[in-house]
Formats: sequence, structure tokens, C-alpha cells
Amino acid sequence: MCRIRHRWLARIGPATLAGLLLIPGAVSAQDVTEPVLKAAFIYNFAKFTEWPAAPAQEPFILCVVGDAAVGDALVEAVKARVLAGQNLGVSRIAPGDPALKCRLIYISGVTAQQAEQLIARLRDLPVLTISDLEGFTELGGTARFFFENGRLRFSVNRASAERAHLRLSSKLLSLAIRK
Repeated sequence: MCRIRHRWLARIGPATLAGLLLIPGAVSAQDVTEPVLKAAFIYNFAKFTEWPAAPAQEPFILCVVGDAAVGDALVEAVKARVLAGQNLGVSRIAPGDPALKCRLIYISGVTAQQAEQLIARLRDLPVLTISDLEGFTELGGTARFFFENGRLRFSVNRASAERAHLRLSSKLLSLAIRK
């Protein structure tokens, strides 16, 4: 059992493991599923991004479109956490729903056209957009998750972040794959 766990840890890679370690109370290796891993990355994206100031009494809403399992994992990942003085909350929305309260939105399980329409509605708003859809950053999204050699990796569209008036941490950018 111990060898299996060590092989699994070697397979997820140092950057992924570092991302998990950044989360207080990170789950044990045997509990890490793809949705839990993506939720950890999403939380860390929120943690290592600077947004324009918002009223402190408003909760910091992370939205999920199309992936209930990641939504459930994200609820657990942010439970009782505060970011920049704001309580974190998770909202599940449909592709056509207004996303005006979302500060970060994870989009999965939708068509490229639906993703593009959602990105267009959020254009120039301070919303960090993340997805696992092929070509997402080329559509104007901020970050895209993908698996490479069995590891969860991500690429970043810095121009999209700048257009949304978001500042991504150099720590986060140093882990991104440049494509």
C-alpha cells in the first residue's frame, strides 16, 4: 500500500503536490480525486490573484458551471475560509445564468460556443475564468487545466487577466505551462 501511494505521489508531480500543500489541511493522498485536485487548484488560483477592491461585507463567490463533482469538492475546499477579508462561497450556475456576483468561475462540460458566450459576457469584468475545455485560453479565458503525462497542469492567458484588471501572482505564473 505504501509503495502504491509513493508511486501515485511521484506521478502527480512536484508542482501539483506543491499546490496541494498550499491548502491548509490538505487531504491525504488516497483521498485525492480529479475533482478534489481541480478544486485545490481553483482555490489556489483565488488565493494567488489580486482583484480590484470590493466591499468587505460581500462574500467572495466562486462559481462553477457544468461540473457538479468539482462544485462539491470546491464547497469542501473553501468551507470556513476567508480570502482578503471576505468569506468564501460557492455558487453553481448554468451557462446562460448571470454571473455578476462571481469573482472566479470554473467552466466545464459545456460546448466551446457556450464557453465563448460566457467569456464575452464577462469581458472586462474582474472575473477570473478557468476551464478544462480545449482552446479555452484562445477563446479569451484566463486559465485552462489539462493533463500532461498524468499530471494536472495549467496554462494562462495573461492578456485576459490584465483585461479583467486581475493581477496573477508570480508564484502562480511560474507554475504555468507556456504554450
